Amino acid sequence: MKGLLRIFKVIFPILLLSALFLAGVVPVAQGVGNGEISPAGVDTGFRSDKVSGGEIAGSPSGVTSLVAPVIIFSLFVMIVLAAGMIKYKKAAESVNNEKSSIKKEMEKFQFLVENADDGILVVKKLKFLYANKRVYDMMGLAPGSKVSNNLVDYIHPDDLDIVLESYEKSILSDEKEINFEVRLIKPDKSEFWIHNRFVPVQWDSESVNLAFMRDITSKKMMERDLHQAQRLEAIGALSGGIAHEFNNILTTIIGSSEVALLDLQEEDLGRKEFARIRESGHRASDLVRQILTISREHTLDVQPLYLTPIIKEGLKFLRSTLATNIRIVEKIDKDLHLVRADSIQMYQVFMNLCTNAKHAMERVEDPCLEVELKNEAFYFDEQKVAEGLRPGNYVSISVKDNGSGIPPEIEGRLFEPYFSTKNKDIATGLGLTTTLGIVKQFEGHITFQSEAGEGSCFVIYLPVYETAKKSVKRPPDDKDGLSIEGNILFVDDEKEITVIAKKMFENLGFSVITANSGREALQYFSRSPDLFDVLITDLAMPEMTGEGLVKEVAKIRPGFPVVMCTGHSDTFDEASAKASGVVEYVIKPYNLKELSSIVSKYINKEIAA
Repeated sequence: MKGLLRIFKVIFPILLLSALFLAGVVPVAQGVGNGEISPAGVDTGFRSDKVSGGEIAGSPSGVTSLVAPVIIFSLFVMIVLAAGMIKYKKAAESVNNEKSSIKKEMEKFQFLVENADDGILVVKKLKFLYANKRVYDMMGLAPGSKVSNNLVDYIHPDDLDIVLESYEKSILSDEKEINFEVRLIKPDKSEFWIHNRFVPVQWDSESVNLAFMRDITSKKMMERDLHQAQRLEAIGALSGGIAHEFNNILTTIIGSSEVALLDLQEEDLGRKEFARIRESGHRASDLVRQILTISREHTLDVQPLYLTPIIKEGLKFLRSTLATNIRIVEKIDKDLHLVRADSIQMYQVFMNLCTNAKHAMERVEDPCLEVELKNEAFYFDEQKVAEGLRPGNYVSISVKDNGSGIPPEIEGRLFEPYFSTKNKDIATGLGLTTTLGIVKQFEGHITFQSEAGEGSCFVIYLPVYETAKKSVKRPPDDKDGLSIEGNILFVDDEKEITVIAKKMFENLGFSVITANSGREALQYFSRSPDLFDVLITDLAMPEMTGEGLVKEVAKIRPGFPVVMCTGHSDTFDEASAKASGVVEYVIKPYNLKELSSIVSKYINKEIAA
């Protein structure tokens, strides 16, 4: 455009001067003379005519005829040039507008790419030629910082084969895209999961992969939670079946030992052995209950309670499960205060801490686990206040080990979900997270101290529940207040249990008729419904369940007292039993004192009626 302007500026004056010169040639010639020879001695070709009316009487012979064409040609050239300049200017403006439009579109696309929720990379030979802002954010890198552009440097070593295989597949195969999931490692050594999608494209005339990265860490965590829940559900179903059968066996063991103890005096040979058998049966029953508690979701039952029985029960379990070379030192104060919590969750908290301590002492020559339970009170302690513990009265549980200790660099991450230094096959990384959540739920606090190579000590503080202490009743002796008369219909599909139950109740003065199925029991009851004072039935039985038997008995004799016993049930709990008319719901293995006390209560009611 500028070149045409320069040409126009040069040509336009020349054409204009030429036209003006030609237009002014005649007057100049007249000034020379009429028909005279010019100073140059050249005949000008003009005649010496007169001028009339101011007009030139003598006309040039050849020049005057050229003036009009020259002027017209000059004007035509100027018009053509002007039109060309206008057209060129419009074309230039159109090109500029197109460039501006393209630039705006490019800025829009760049904005979209830079602010996309997915990381976008251009990858060639596993090196990224371009990465958007999201990639740097996911990787924990500062945009523009000098970092390696080699993807291999950020891939988890265990997932490197997946990346290499996927990259090779994207190059050699005809597939339009390749999808895979891997873990990446940030500069702070933390890991996160991504879903990657490779799309082969051309970039600056080169074959490359356009990669789309999406952070799926939360999805992986949910999948892990789901797998964990499914695993626990499977364990729960298995443990429920085992518990039912095992409790039936324990009922026979405990019942047989109790029957034997009824016939033995204090000085008789074998009494201590039978008492030991009974005690072992109860311990086994506690283990079954603990397994069921851990493997199933528990409904929160917050109430004032003493921690001593919970801790002692946990220690009893630990002594039977920990390696025999681990010494357990127990320090439990007397007259501990009440706390307000859920007993099963506090048991879980204690077992979590002890399990961590066990793992920490795996390579210690003389492992020692110290457990301390005591009352604590402080009004102002700078260290405890700094740790977030308010002044007041507390019951503290401390679990101390002499294991490997906790490295300082990971102390700040101990309570993070899924963080664990143990093998992922044996740990979920949720133990301390769950522990912290439970303790906070009961307005408690947890602290820890650790030194590498010296061990760790975790302390839980639970605020004291300010109320009068509950009195604890002394359990009755083996035969205290048990003798009474009455007729019992006892039903269980395990023959050993019916034999033991018959002996137990007959030794106490009851009359007992036993049945090994619901249908058999219903036949006895139908014949003489007024003969019996109470029905004791198992829940899970073939042909007719205990629930079905209860319904049939209620049709014959409404309001008749029924005691339901079960080794374990997921579908029929105490609330269901009460709703169906059952007066008592007893979990096996029951003992002589418990069952006879229940029976006596309802037989007394029947007699009084």
